[in-house]
Amino acid sequence: MSGDLPAAALLLALAVTLHNVEEMIWLPGFPHPTALKIDAGPAAFRFAAVGVAALVWAVALTLAAGWPAGSLMAGFALAMIVNAAVPHLALTVAMRRYHPGTATACLLVVPAATAVLVASGGFAAFAEPWFAAGAAVGFLGLAAGTVALLALGKRFLGA
Repeated sequence: MSGDLPAAALLLALAVTLHNVEEMIWLPGFPHPTALKIDAGPAAFRFAAVGVAALVWAVALTLAAGWPAGSLMAGFALAMIVNAAVPHLALTVAMRRYHPGTATACLLVVPAATAVLVASGGFAAFAEPWFAAGAAVGFLGLAAGTVALLALGKRFLGA
């Protein structure tokens, strides 16, 4: 792992924050096809977006403090790259209309996530079972955390 990993992780946290701010502003009112509508109100969605950003910041700051969390951050990076492609880029193309979050996902998040992956040892690091397991926990944890935060927001802030 590179000494650049904490800096790359902080960059990813900043990119995710900016991405989530764009989504918090424009995504709740965006007219999604019925099959893709999020079953949560704007307040619940914003709660989840803030929670996801806070989670990424927590792991980035843990790395900056010298704790070994590179595999978790690599998992977050992969999850955010997938998020840039599906739903953002895919919906922009399919709907022939800009989908909120696409610009920040493609222009900020993907390069920052790529920097995290490179700084964590590139894809060769995934050959190490402990690293692959940690990245899987990060990837799945971020996905499950998003769903859980949406559910909490919906329960306490309304649909």
